[in-house]
Amino acid sequence: MSVDEGGVSRASGPAGRLKTLLRNPALRGIAGVFVMKSSIIVANFALIMLAARILDPDGFGVFSILFAAAGLFCIVATFGQQVAIMRWWNEYTAAADPSTLKGVLIFSAMTVLAGCIIVGSGFFAWTALTHGILLAVAVTAFMVMQATVMTSAHLVRTAIGVGAGDGYGNLMISVPALVYLAIVLATGAQTDSSAVFFLFAAGAAVAIALHVVFLRRKIAALYPAFAGVRPRYLPREWRARSFKLWISNGLEAANQYLDVLIIGYLMSPAVAGAYFVTTRLANAFATASDTMHMFSTRHIPDLYYRGELKQLNALLDWVAALTLAVILAGMVVILGGGEFFLSIFNEAYVPYYPALVVLCFGTAALAAAGPSGSILMLTGHEGSYLRIIAVAVCLRAVGFFALIPSFGIMGAVSATTMSFILMTALLRHSSKKMTGLDGSVARLVGLRRRRAEASLAD
Repeated sequence: MSVDEGGVSRASGPAGRLKTLLRNPALRGIAGVFVMKSSIIVANFALIMLAARILDPDGFGVFSILFAAAGLFCIVATFGQQVAIMRWWNEYTAAADPSTLKGVLIFSAMTVLAGCIIVGSGFFAWTALTHGILLAVAVTAFMVMQATVMTSAHLVRTAIGVGAGDGYGNLMISVPALVYLAIVLATGAQTDSSAVFFLFAAGAAVAIALHVVFLRRKIAALYPAFAGVRPRYLPREWRARSFKLWISNGLEAANQYLDVLIIGYLMSPAVAGAYFVTTRLANAFATASDTMHMFSTRHIPDLYYRGELKQLNALLDWVAALTLAVILAGMVVILGGGEFFLSIFNEAYVPYYPALVVLCFGTAALAAAGPSGSILMLTGHEGSYLRIIAVAVCLRAVGFFALIPSFGIMGAVSATTMSFILMTALLRHSSKKMTGLDGSVARLVGLRRRRAEASLAD
């Protein structure tokens, strides 16, 4: 029997170490977020599979292009508020400053509203011109609702928890459409993409309402007299921060969604749909990166602004270890069963297995960066993050136009993989240089030595 630093007795041996792990709050928190994120990915995977089976190849290609376009422009419409509001919430609650907190909440709400009106108007005009009025209304409604729920989910995540924020925010969008498509497939009824997008928008509206209720309760608990507080505004400071994060998030969205749009333009909607399926499978590694992003952005700014760097580094050790485990398991599953998974969507997608293999190495490399990007954005170094994303997006776009005409979809996945590997290396380097924090799995190298040195220092 031994005693840890907190005075808690723990048994030796494998059983004792397992019990100690299970009592670790960071590990339990990460496990909870991982289960939630896995549920979201399974729901989205099932939804895309059903859509691919119900719609014809061209119809599913159009669905994929519009889904990617909505994902890209909804992030543009937030004007950087989804990340900025997390930083501001932690900064002003840590300083016990309800006046400035109220001002920034109003500022963010008005900014997102303006963004949705401006971006939504242009998005509707483009969609109506290319795909008709009904589909344009449906996709634009989804884009606007997604921009709003994305911002509210980030705020609720940091204020209350990941389940209340991202859990409701993601599942409420996908589950109604998933149930609808399952019924359509079972009954053999006819449908089109507009019905699915309308259901996306309706689910997002419900999630927003829930987020508002959760947030009102949280604020009332923190500041009972919040309604009577006079808001304090710092518009120049907030606009400057928002602008950098807006550009960064827009480039990040382009890095995630622009490829489907470019392939649809250079090749065809059907090929864009096949590429969309391939990226969804390769993005299984997003289970690791997104889980760690959700969990760490809930805790990184709080620990950082409170100066609790020892606890923050211990948290990052756990994040890196679990990220590496998920990456290794994901590589085995995707590489071993990739052809089977592609056939579930459509037998016509099985020939894209080699492209899936190449893309998996890129998405695994990006997942290995861990929360390095979040560390930069949440600690005041969003300018460095902006430059890294810009380089990655430019490299990827140039690679697409240079390689797709000669190599088709293999050229696209090769360009994506190279940009992801470069992005991971730059994120790790900048995070260590700017903050002294390494959020990548590379921090595991020498972990035992660092722990021994810390024990000697204690």
